[in-house]
Amino acid sequence: MDVDPAEIGKNVKIDVPIVGDVKHVLKQLLKELPEKAAPRAEWHKQIEEWRTKFPLTYRKDEKTIKPQFLCEAVYDVTKGDAIIATEVGQHQMWVAQYFRFAKPHTFLTSGGLGTMGFGLPAAVGAQAAHPDKTVIDMAGDGSIQMTIQELTTASIYKLPIKVYIFNNGYHGMVRQWQQLIHNKRYSFVNLTGSPDFVKLAEAYGCAGFRTDKPSEVKDIIRETLKIKDKPSVVDFRVTPEENVFPFVPAGHAINEMIVD
Repeated sequence: MDVDPAEIGKNVKIDVPIVGDVKHVLKQLLKELPEKAAPRAEWHKQIEEWRTKFPLTYRKDEKTIKPQFLCEAVYDVTKGDAIIATEVGQHQMWVAQYFRFAKPHTFLTSGGLGTMGFGLPAAVGAQAAHPDKTVIDMAGDGSIQMTIQELTTASIYKLPIKVYIFNNGYHGMVRQWQQLIHNKRYSFVNLTGSPDFVKLAEAYGCAGFRTDKPSEVKDIIRETLKIKDKPSVVDFRVTPEENVFPFVPAGHAINEMIVD
């Protein structure tokens, strides 16, 4: 469905092409739908079988901060009552999987052709629009550096956004592809030259924190939630080579996904 006929069939073979304004076309399609959906018991049973066979899970670790655990910790402390923005990369996928969103318009993320650096300015906008809400940018140590200067804007306007950095020392999503598809032939993904995020936060007039201990994660999150007059930045040192699953390699079908 596209307003531009040149786009129809351009990238993907189309079975039913519809040229038109999506707003008008969807209204017409709604008239064709039955008032009550047909029962889908067989399909729901299939989904439950998959959920049992391939549960969304990860190997917990008491010594290092697993990124999945960090997502769960943020959810637990905020009780899910927060607007979450993300940058682009592995952390974005983990947030989508492990932060149990229950309300619309609370997940601000750059999907499709994702844009690194999206999360921080998105969080600034969300906090300006909703001054009484908890607004958190869940960020990667690579993506955050694309627009980190916007901490100045947040600081000037005393916006109490929280920036939680999943610091694994890599451009994580690219590293994962290089690990799983190219036998760990890593190229230009190591971020050992990254700045000291705590000092950088303080230089921008923000509160800065750092930890690599799972036992300290929730306490630091609670501490940042108390800060109401300036942004907070937390450098969470997460497991360096943790991967996102399920994972579909390039050129493979959806039924060829890697699940662990």
